[in-house]
Amino acid sequence: MGDGKGGGGAGPRFSKWSFRVVVTAILALMAWYAGQHNVTAQQFNEAFARIPFTAILLAMFFDYGLDSGKLYDKMVKKPSNRMVGLIYALIATGVFFFAFLWLIAGSIQAASAAAVIASGAVALLVLMPNTGTSEWVLWMWVAETLVTAGKFLTILPGVH
Repeated sequence: MGDGKGGGGAGPRFSKWSFRVVVTAILALMAWYAGQHNVTAQQFNEAFARIPFTAILLAMFFDYGLDSGKLYDKMVKKPSNRMVGLIYALIATGVFFFAFLWLIAGSIQAASAAAVIASGAVALLVLMPNTGTSEWVLWMWVAETLVTAGKFLTILPGVH
Protein backbone atom coordinates (compact mmCIF):
# COMPACT_ATOMS: atom_id res chain seq x y z
CA MET A 1 0.00 0.00 0.00
CA GLY A 2 2.51 2.64 0.91
CA ASP A 3 6.23 2.74 0.78
CA GLY A 4 6.69 5.60 3.23
CA LYS A 5 8.10 7.84 0.49
CA GLY A 6 6.73 11.12 -0.76
CA GLY A 7 3.25 12.60 -0.44
CA GLY A 8 0.85 12.37 2.42
CA GLY A 9 2.18 15.19 4.59
CA ALA A 10 4.04 15.14 7.87
CA GLY A 11 3.66 12.76 10.75
CA PRO A 12 4.30 9.05 11.20
CA ARG A 13 4.46 7.16 7.94
CA PHE A 14 3.66 3.56 7.28
CA SER A 15 5.81 1.47 5.00
CA LYS A 16 5.36 -1.73 3.05
CA TRP A 17 7.06 -3.43 5.98
CA SER A 18 4.58 -2.11 8.56
CA PHE A 19 1.67 -2.96 6.27
CA ARG A 20 2.96 -6.53 5.98
CA VAL A 21 3.25 -6.74 9.76
CA VAL A 22 -0.40 -5.64 10.12
CA VAL A 23 -1.59 -8.18 7.52
CA THR A 24 0.53 -10.93 9.12
CA ALA A 25 -1.01 -10.14 12.50
CA ILE A 26 -4.51 -10.35 11.00
CA LEU A 27 -3.65 -13.69 9.32
CA ALA A 28 -2.26 -15.01 12.61
CA LEU A 29 -5.44 -13.96 14.41
CA MET A 30 -7.57 -15.70 11.76
CA ALA A 31 -5.46 -18.88 11.99
CA TRP A 32 -5.69 -18.86 15.79
CA TYR A 33 -9.48 -18.34 15.64
CA ALA A 34 -9.89 -21.17 13.10
CA GLY A 35 -7.80 -23.46 15.30
CA GLN A 36 -9.77 -22.60 18.43
CA HIS A 37 -13.05 -23.38 16.66
CA ASN A 38 -11.85 -26.41 14.68
CA VAL A 39 -12.78 -24.98 11.29
CA THR A 40 -12.25 -27.63 8.63
CA ALA A 41 -11.30 -26.95 5.03
CA GLN A 42 -14.72 -28.21 3.93
CA GLN A 43 -16.50 -25.80 6.27
CA PHE A 44 -14.41 -22.95 4.85
CA ASN A 45 -15.20 -24.09 1.29
CA GLU A 46 -18.92 -24.11 2.00
CA ALA A 47 -18.86 -20.74 3.75
CA PHE A 48 -16.93 -19.07 0.90
CA ALA A 49 -19.19 -20.70 -1.72
CA ARG A 50 -22.23 -19.24 0.09
CA ILE A 51 -21.16 -15.70 -0.83
CA PRO A 52 -23.64 -14.42 -3.43
CA PHE A 53 -22.18 -13.75 -6.87
CA THR A 54 -23.30 -10.11 -6.77
CA ALA A 55 -21.37 -9.65 -3.51
CA ILE A 56 -18.27 -11.07 -5.20
CA LEU A 57 -18.72 -8.51 -8.00
CA LEU A 58 -19.03 -5.76 -5.39
CA ALA A 59 -15.82 -6.94 -3.71
CA MET A 60 -14.03 -6.96 -7.07
CA PHE A 61 -15.27 -3.44 -7.83
CA PHE A 62 -14.06 -2.16 -4.45
CA ASP A 63 -10.75 -4.03 -4.79
CA TYR A 64 -10.19 -2.59 -8.27
CA GLY A 65 -11.03 0.91 -7.04
CA LEU A 66 -8.64 0.53 -4.12
CA ASP A 67 -5.81 -0.84 -6.24
CA SER A 68 -6.29 1.42 -9.27
CA GLY A 69 -5.64 4.45 -7.12
CA LYS A 70 -9.03 6.11 -7.01
CA LEU A 71 -10.07 4.87 -3.57
CA TYR A 72 -6.46 4.41 -2.49
CA ASP A 73 -5.73 8.09 -3.15
CA LYS A 74 -8.79 9.22 -1.21
CA MET A 75 -8.19 6.92 1.75
CA VAL A 76 -4.42 6.74 2.04
CA LYS A 77 -2.75 9.66 0.27
CA LYS A 78 -5.19 12.50 0.94
CA PRO A 79 -5.12 12.53 4.76
CA SER A 80 -2.46 14.85 6.21
CA ASN A 81 -1.02 11.87 8.08
CA ARG A 82 -0.45 8.67 6.06
CA MET A 83 -0.88 6.55 9.18
CA VAL A 84 -4.46 7.87 9.26
CA GLY A 85 -4.76 6.56 5.70
CA LEU A 86 -3.78 3.08 6.85
CA ILE A 87 -6.38 3.32 9.60
CA TYR A 88 -8.99 4.33 6.98
CA ALA A 89 -8.06 1.30 4.89
CA LEU A 90 -8.36 -0.98 7.93
CA ILE A 91 -11.74 0.51 8.83
CA ALA A 92 -12.95 -0.04 5.25
CA THR A 93 -11.70 -3.62 5.47
CA GLY A 94 -13.58 -4.07 8.75
CA VAL A 95 -16.77 -2.80 7.16
CA PHE A 96 -16.25 -5.23 4.29
CA PHE A 97 -15.62 -8.05 6.76
CA PHE A 98 -18.90 -7.46 8.59
CA ALA A 99 -20.83 -7.00 5.34
CA PHE A 100 -19.59 -10.34 4.03
CA LEU A 101 -20.19 -12.02 7.36
CA TRP A 102 -23.80 -10.85 7.18
CA LEU A 103 -24.11 -11.99 3.54
CA ILE A 104 -22.73 -15.46 4.32
CA ALA A 105 -24.50 -16.11 7.63
CA GLY A 106 -27.62 -13.98 7.26
CA SER A 107 -26.96 -12.61 10.74
CA ILE A 108 -23.76 -11.52 12.40
CA GLN A 109 -24.84 -13.02 15.73
CA ALA A 110 -25.56 -16.41 14.15
CA ALA A 111 -22.33 -16.56 12.13
CA SER A 112 -20.35 -19.78 12.26
CA ALA A 113 -16.60 -19.83 12.77
CA ALA A 114 -16.18 -20.86 9.11
CA ALA A 115 -18.20 -17.81 8.01
CA VAL A 116 -15.92 -15.59 10.09
CA ILE A 117 -12.83 -17.06 8.42
CA ALA A 118 -14.33 -16.81 4.91
CA SER A 119 -15.34 -13.19 5.53
CA GLY A 120 -11.85 -12.44 6.80
CA ALA A 121 -10.35 -13.99 3.67
CA VAL A 122 -12.47 -11.74 1.42
CA ALA A 123 -11.62 -8.66 3.47
CA LEU A 124 -7.89 -9.42 3.31
CA LEU A 125 -8.00 -10.09 -0.43
CA VAL A 126 -9.61 -6.69 -0.90
CA LEU A 127 -7.08 -4.99 1.40
CA MET A 128 -4.01 -6.56 -0.20
CA PRO A 129 -2.31 -4.35 -2.78
CA ASN A 130 -2.22 -5.34 -6.45
CA THR A 131 -5.05 -7.87 -6.23
CA GLY A 132 -7.77 -5.71 -7.81
CA THR A 133 -6.60 -6.20 -11.37
CA SER A 134 -6.28 -9.98 -11.02
CA GLU A 135 -9.82 -10.89 -9.90
CA TRP A 136 -8.52 -13.08 -7.05
CA VAL A 137 -11.78 -12.82 -5.13
CA LEU A 138 -13.71 -14.08 -8.17
CA TRP A 139 -11.30 -16.94 -8.91
CA MET A 140 -11.35 -18.08 -5.30
CA TRP A 141 -15.17 -17.99 -5.30
CA VAL A 142 -15.24 -19.99 -8.57
CA ALA A 143 -12.87 -22.56 -7.06
CA GLU A 144 -14.98 -22.90 -3.92
CA THR A 145 -18.17 -23.13 -5.98
CA LEU A 146 -16.61 -25.92 -8.07
CA VAL A 147 -15.39 -27.76 -4.96
CA THR A 148 -18.91 -27.68 -3.50
CA ALA A 149 -20.45 -28.66 -6.88
CA GLY A 150 -22.50 -25.46 -7.00
CA LYS A 151 -24.58 -26.58 -4.02
CA PHE A 152 -24.45 -23.10 -2.43
CA LEU A 153 -24.55 -21.02 -5.62
CA THR A 154 -26.48 -17.81 -5.04
CA ILE A 155 -26.77 -14.88 -7.44
CA LEU A 156 -28.51 -12.31 -5.22
CA PRO A 157 -28.32 -12.23 -1.43
CA GLY A 158 -31.52 -13.11 0.40
CA VAL A 159 -33.22 -10.45 2.43
CA HIS A 160 -33.79 -11.53 6.02
